[in-house]
Amino acid sequence: MSKNYFKSYVWLLETLLSRGPLTLKEIKQLWMNSSANEDGKELATRTFANHIASIADVFGIDIVCDRRDNTYYIENKEDLDGRGIRNWMLNALSLNSLLSEGASLHDRIYFDEVPSKDKFLPTIIQAIRDGKKLEIRYQSYRKPDEEHFMIEPYFLKEFKRRWYLYGYKGDKDGCRMLALDRIITATITSESFSLPQEFSAAGYFGSIYGVRVYSGMQPEKVLLKVSEMQTKYFRSLPLHRSQEEVETHKGYSIFSYFLTTDYDFKQDVLSFGSEVEVLAPQSLRDAISDIITILNSKYN
Repeated sequence: MSKNYFKSYVWLLETLLSRGPLTLKEIKQLWMNSSANEDGKELATRTFANHIASIADVFGIDIVCDRRDNTYYIENKEDLDGRGIRNWMLNALSLNSLLSEGASLHDRIYFDEVPSKDKFLPTIIQAIRDGKKLEIRYQSYRKPDEEHFMIEPYFLKEFKRRWYLYGYKGDKDGCRMLALDRIITATITSESFSLPQEFSAAGYFGSIYGVRVYSGMQPEKVLLKVSEMQTKYFRSLPLHRSQEEVETHKGYSIFSYFLTTDYDFKQDVLSFGSEVEVLAPQSLRDAISDIITILNSKYN
């Protein structure tokens, strides 16, 4: 699927979202004046029909025709109001399209690069969509030798400027995490698979803070004492989906979480310095204290 088609899909969705129902004639007229129309050609009726089918397949968004006035509109518009994959994909592709068209803004808009965003991401998304196994060559940072295996791609997750694939290899290890920047090759096979009914991304990641799933580690209640200024940032961008502000005082607030206190969580708590203090559980408080003691010894 070409990148140009993605731009056409995004343009069509944005046009219908911003302008409301339009006839095919009106859509074709707008297309002729669009910067997404790179070759300046008319939007063929057959191409338009293919776009509608592909948008339904890729985004899960239905564009239908009202036969009373022959206008096209987005039927399930309400599905774009949440935090789901449809909304994420549309927002991400819309931003990419906008930035690529606004060449004069290249030095006015700056964002962190995600190195693995172009590395096998389209291939993996296609495999997930089509329910096909992937043949992977992988080089872990923790192992000296390259691995070669088949995997059933279940989920994708982005965390701290890296993309991660979660899938099942068919062995005792269960669901495995792969960093896309450590994948050497990824090839879609003809072998199909079905996602187990009991599996869902929301359920799998519900109590995970970062990207790792540690065997035997159970989620637990965590209490953080956060300074008044840092509290404002926590309110606007929660540290985790389970975050609740359970106490508010002059000068600080206490936030509650239910999650696994893994490596990534400890690192982020430490990154706030004296603005955040662990109140519970005691085991986490002790672990943070031990790290601080080691750090202190390095700088004394």
